[in-house]
Amino acid sequence: MNKIKLLYDVVMAMRNKDALQGVLTAEAQKDRVNIFTIRNEFEKNLLTRQTKAKISTEMDYSTLPCCGESRHREFINHMHKGHCGGLKGMLARLALALAILNALQVEEQEGKAVIMSLNADDLPEDAKDLIRDKISGAGSGGHCGHGFLKEFCTVDKLALLLKMFINKRSEVEKILITLGGSQVDGQNEQHDLKARAELSFSW
Repeated sequence: MNKIKLLYDVVMAMRNKDALQGVLTAEAQKDRVNIFTIRNEFEKNLLTRQTKAKISTEMDYSTLPCCGESRHREFINHMHKGHCGGLKGMLARLALALAILNALQVEEQEGKAVIMSLNADDLPEDAKDLIRDKISGAGSGGHCGHGFLKEFCTVDKLALLLKMFINKRSEVEKILITLGGSQVDGQNEQHDLKARAELSFSW
């Protein structure tokens, strides 16, 4: 199956939508202990740009360095902001996009459904570094101080798996992302970090 044609069909199907409705859930763990969870039930009218959202979060401040309620509010605000760079930043994003496109795998299911997946193991090292920067926020303003994000700034051996479930109408039904890695702290102790995010749409 042609990956570019599939992505084009998905973009066109999503672009023609008048509204989006779904649920975003995410959680992060350090040494098998939950340090952050979020659930966002949302509805967005793409014509009027009106958005309704019901958001709940939990954060373990006791296990996170440089974290507090003010940091929590800053993180939530940061989720709604974008960042841009110059030509060098644009070329870096383009290189990342091309690396991702090359590494994408497509698996056809019964009923013409498709699973498109991306495994970080299939990416070049520079692309992995760019993804790590995007995850931590280090590449767009040094937001490593934002609680659990700081934990992922120093992750080694990044493991990332993304799966996008596409129905026969070229609509994205679900996006699933899992992250993993190890971290060595100031006391030279190793910690295991894991994160999982799922975005489900209702059509």
